Amino acid sequence: MLRIIPLVLAIALCFSNLGFINLGGRIEENDSVKVADAHAPHNHLTQDKNVQAAVIGEVYSFEDATDAPAQDISDEIIQREQNILRLYWDIVPNAVKYEVLIEGATFYAYTNGIEIPVDNVNAKFQVNAISLEGTTLQNKLPIVSIDTNPTSPLTTTEFDKMNYPPLYPVYSWIPTNGADHYEIELIKDGKIIRRYFTQSQPQDDNFDFYDKQPVLDEGEYFWRVRGFNQDNQPLTRWSEKNSSNSFEVKHQVRFCALGDSITHGGGSISVPPSTVMYNWETYCAIPVKNLGRSGDTTAELLARFNNDVLPFRPEVLFIMAGVNDYRANILGSESVENLIMLRDKCEQNGIKPVFLTPTPLNPAQIQKVNFVEPPPEDWQEHQRFICEWIRDQEFFIDVNEKLTDDAGNLIDSLSVDGLHPDADGKRIIGEAVAAWLDKYLNLK
Repeated sequence: MLRIIPLVLAIALCFSNLGFINLGGRIEENDSVKVADAHAPHNHLTQDKNVQAAVIGEVYSFEDATDAPAQDISDEIIQREQNILRLYWDIVPNAVKYEVLIEGATFYAYTNGIEIPVDNVNAKFQVNAISLEGTTLQNKLPIVSIDTNPTSPLTTTEFDKMNYPPLYPVYSWIPTNGADHYEIELIKDGKIIRRYFTQSQPQDDNFDFYDKQPVLDEGEYFWRVRGFNQDNQPLTRWSEKNSSNSFEVKHQVRFCALGDSITHGGGSISVPPSTVMYNWETYCAIPVKNLGRSGDTTAELLARFNNDVLPFRPEVLFIMAGVNDYRANILGSESVENLIMLRDKCEQNGIKPVFLTPTPLNPAQIQKVNFVEPPPEDWQEHQRFICEWIRDQEFFIDVNEKLTDDAGNLIDSLSVDGLHPDADGKRIIGEAVAAWLDKYLNLK
């Protein structure tokens, strides 16, 4: 949803999720399957099309990963110079980072876990959840797990808690201490179908990867990751396969949701869509397949309709879009033209389109976070044009009015970054969809 970002941050954000794709390379079922801070994190929820357009085109022109030197990398991991203590805790709503106090030192984590080099693995520690303003939301967090000298990354995806896997998965993990970059593989039926290498970046900010390729084919999948140092030597073995990083794709899906990052998920700047707390589908009692893709405009949703929607042949398609349009000075009338064509495509394919009014923005909060420039002054005018068209449709859900304050902005308490509704905002959206579905199913 970014429109303009500072050049250095733009470059870092663009390259944080790039890599290579591999089609091929078999593995056996049992083969390998078994930090102080001085800067703000990148907004891991935002996939900016304007800044990334040239880079994405370049990425897809690369040869696939069979030409990468993966076969020359030893499976033997290098020995760490210090003991490593890995702590893992539950996410605290609206926390932007976590403060870890140990052995007289302070560390910060942007994930709900951290690896710290220590002299004494039994040292006493304390973890506190911190807000954007730097205040403590919760102190002395209970620790879910403690690992000493871990040899594999700890994955943090929550696919096991989702009714359906997202069409565009986001792979996430606790950063490996000392890692310069990571290798990620997506595996289907024992075969490596995608392989990615992340770019070098600060280790505390390298903890998720947005897959730009949709996962469309039916079957059983899992993903895994391992870390490397600057010399391309493996610091870890592959992460272990478990229910949270495994998922099954099926094409018989009754209800689907098409949209941008509000549908894709994530919140509090750094929590990715792989976490159910910040996904509105979590709060809908009736299962809905997530076809969202972060950063999409209405034109981009229209362009991927045939490829991304039709394989699932949903009975009902929830469509929420437009926020990236009026953030990028796209006229509301142009957005509506795209929504009309989406409606027509649905009807031509026997799909019932249900439009959700797009979410508002909070310019003051956006400016406070300072990831992007404020939206254009007339953004509310174009948002209003889209909302009015949606409210004239046969089937619609008005979530905008539930998220908007008296000034027409996104309610302060519902969003840390002023762009993405956080847990409470996603709950409002999910419950509104659930209420509509309840009426729909009862009428049938």
